[in-house]
Amino acid sequence: MRKQQTGAAVLFVVSALLLVVLAMVLGSYKSLYFQIKRANNHIEARQAHWLAEGGLECGWTQFKVQRSVPLNITDCDTGFGVFPTFIPSSYGYRISSSAGYKSLHKAILLAGSLDFGAMQSSADIYFHSSATFSTPDPGLLGTDGWECIALRYKNRFYSAVSDNKGVIHGEAPYTNFTNPTNQDCANTSANNHMTSVLSGAGGGKDFLKDSDLTPFESYFGVEAEKHNEVRDNGVFNVISAAGAQCGTALIDAIYAGHYHLWVEGHCEIRITDYNNLVDATQSTDGVTVLVHDGLFSIMGAPSSGASDNKFKGVLFHFNYDYTPTPADWSGFDANNHLHHSSSVIEASYRAIASYYQHGSFTVSGGQYFDSTDQAAVFFDSLDFRYNKDIIDNSRSALITPRWQRGSWHDL
Repeated sequence: MRKQQTGAAVLFVVSALLLVVLAMVLGSYKSLYFQIKRANNHIEARQAHWLAEGGLECGWTQFKVQRSVPLNITDCDTGFGVFPTFIPSSYGYRISSSAGYKSLHKAILLAGSLDFGAMQSSADIYFHSSATFSTPDPGLLGTDGWECIALRYKNRFYSAVSDNKGVIHGEAPYTNFTNPTNQDCANTSANNHMTSVLSGAGGGKDFLKDSDLTPFESYFGVEAEKHNEVRDNGVFNVISAAGAQCGTALIDAIYAGHYHLWVEGHCEIRITDYNNLVDATQSTDGVTVLVHDGLFSIMGAPSSGASDNKFKGVLFHFNYDYTPTPADWSGFDANNHLHHSSSVIEASYRAIASYYQHGSFTVSGGQYFDSTDQAAVFFDSLDFRYNKDIIDNSRSALITPRWQRGSWHDL
C-alpha cells in the first residue's frame, strides 16, 4: 500500500514538474512569439518608411527637373506604386508620400523671404539729385492706408530730394492690385508711409532702415556664399569682363533672346548705349541684369535726349568678394563725375562707391544692391516705378527649388 502511495506521489510530483516546465516553455514561446512579431512589425514599418521616403525623393526629382508640379506624376518606375502628392502653400509646395500606414511630408521652398520695398540695399544710398518713386511697393493694407515701402536700406541713406507719390495717382504696382476704397499710402503722424525727404538722412516708414537686410538671399532664396549655384542654374546667360562694352553686350544678348543676364566683373552702360538698352527691354516681360564683383555704372542720357521708354526689368548689383577703391574707377566715364577734384558727392560715400547712376533714368521693375560697407551713388533724375509682375517673372525663372530645413528629420 505504501509503495502505491509513494508511486502516486512521485507521479504527481513529476506531473507537476512537467506542467511547470510546460508552462515555462509556453510562456517563453509566447514571449519569443511576441518578439518575433514585434521584429516583423518593425521591419515592415521600416520598409514602409523607406518606401515613403523614396516617394518623397521621387517627387522631388520630378519637381526639380520641371521647377513645378509635373503633369504626369509617376512612381519613378519603382513598381511599388508609391506616388507623391503636391499641395500648394504660401512658401511653395508641401509634398507627401505614403506607404502602408506610414506617411511622410516635406516642404519645397520656391522663394526667399523677400520683404516689401521697391528699392532694397545693403549698400549705403546717396541721392544727390531728385529721386521720385512714382510707384512704391504698396506693402500691406492697414487701417490708415497702404503701408508703402519705397526704399529699404541697411545702414545709411542720404537724399537731397526724395518723393513718394503713392499708389492711387500713377501706374498700378501690379496687375491684380485691388484698392476698392481708393486708399493711398498711410499718411498719419503715427503711421507715415508717404513722405518727401528734403536734404537729409532717413525719412518716414516708407524709407525704412532694416539692419537685417540680405537682398541676395531674400531675392533668390540662396545664401550669398552659394551665389555660384544661382549663376550656374542654366537660366542666366553669363557675360564676362564686359567693362566699357557692357551696354553693347547686354543689348546683343537681349536681342538674342537672353533675358536673365549675369555680368562677371565691371560693367558700365555708356550714354551711347543707354537708349538702345532701354528700348531692347520693351519687347520682353522684363530682363534681369545682375552685376557681380565689380563696379557698375549707368550713364543715362540727358533728359532732352533720353528714350521715352522705361528700363523694364530688375537691376541687381552684388559684390561678394570685391571691395572697390577710388582708383578702380579710372577709365570709366562715371569717374569724370564721381572722383573729379570738385565733386559734390560727399567724400564718405565717394570713397566706398561701387555703383554710380547718372542722367535721366526711369525704371519699371525693381532695383537691389547687396554690397555691405559700399555705396550706391545717384546723380540723376530718377523716376522709379515699382512693378511686382516684372519682379515675380524674374524670380520664378531664377529661384532654385529646395527642401525647407526642419520640415523633416534633417536637423
